[in-house]
Amino acid sequence: MQRHALLIVENNSVPFDRRVWREALSLHRAGWDVSVISPKGSSYSKGGSSVSGEDASYEEREGIRIHRYALDQAEGGPIAFAKEYVSAFWHTLRLTLKIWRKQRVDVVQVCNPPDFFFPLGWMCRMRGAGFIFDHHDLVPESIAERWRGAKGALLRRIALIAEWMTIRTAHVVMATNESYREVAMRRGGVGEERVVVLRNGPPLDRCKRVDVDPAIRNGRRFLVGYLGIMGPQDGLPLLAGAIRHIVRDLGRTDIQFLIVGDGPMRPWFADYAKESQLSDYITLPGLAVTLEEWQRYLSAPDLCVSPEPPTRFNDKSTITKVAEYMAMRQPVIAFPLTETRRTAADTAVYVTPPTEEALGDAIVSLIDDPDRRANLAERAHRRAIDHLVWEAQEQALLDAYERAWKRR
Repeated sequence: MQRHALLIVENNSVPFDRRVWREALSLHRAGWDVSVISPKGSSYSKGGSSVSGEDASYEEREGIRIHRYALDQAEGGPIAFAKEYVSAFWHTLRLTLKIWRKQRVDVVQVCNPPDFFFPLGWMCRMRGAGFIFDHHDLVPESIAERWRGAKGALLRRIALIAEWMTIRTAHVVMATNESYREVAMRRGGVGEERVVVLRNGPPLDRCKRVDVDPAIRNGRRFLVGYLGIMGPQDGLPLLAGAIRHIVRDLGRTDIQFLIVGDGPMRPWFADYAKESQLSDYITLPGLAVTLEEWQRYLSAPDLCVSPEPPTRFNDKSTITKVAEYMAMRQPVIAFPLTETRRTAADTAVYVTPPTEEALGDAIVSLIDDPDRRANLAERAHRRAIDHLVWEAQEQALLDAYERAWKRR
């Protein structure tokens, strides 16, 4: 009898959450029947959906059944986030019960943030299903950086309790890296036999460079790229300041900057470019939705930047874009975060101190050294193919599901 897996994600739409979509496809190829619950996203229909954005409550794509619900993403204070999470939990519970009435679910996987889905884990265990926690983000650290003072301390304490409850409820925790594995064991108090490290990495068939329209360089000799989410933790102010330093202080007018992505910092970045009179040096095409767009944008630059600053959250988190840069033969410049070093090892340029000027100087230095760029690119590509691409991680996913299935 074919086993049925249900994957639940709240903070992104599927298939645009690349990790969750890769997991769903891998399970389907391994013989699992797969359902997914996620919020709706207005942009995912550009990826080839047969249904339009806000009406796409249900879709079958590549053998995966996707159930979506309308959700207003929170902006602002804790009350707005509480409203979002209550709404998300209600819709997720409603859809879970709807799916379960039609077909037995054997393993349920919940992805954070948030960490408030542990009651679903209780329900799974009572119904004899396996429960997996896919640990994407360190929510307590994220809260500590977003809110300070007594309010931040209280919210972080609540988040730590929710994280502990979710980890303890799970039959298996899938950690994105070694730091998250240590968190599951230290803060969650679970044994190493209940934690599986499943790193993020692009599928091998995506890692192919393609021809690029030279117009993307805007007539300039060099191109520096950034491709990823544009959130508060992603270091966009540092990158913006580095661009200003390169153009204004160093007088380098031969470098164009390609900033691909979307998120709450994108409007800020566009306003900064305009106010600083740097718009002509910065290309902001938006989100790379299709595979063709992703490959075209990552084939174009001479080097790519991962400007996340050294915070507690960033230091322990895997920066997905770094592995993607490496797989696409791009030299990488980043700050020396613990997990970034574990991803790139000695194939990246690490910038100290974490300032706009140091980042800008490192970009210019590497731009002016084509031999070093070529050497870094080839070594990074080899490391990505050997250790980081999804095919090198897929077995860990299947092992986690087998453990959850047996422990249920």
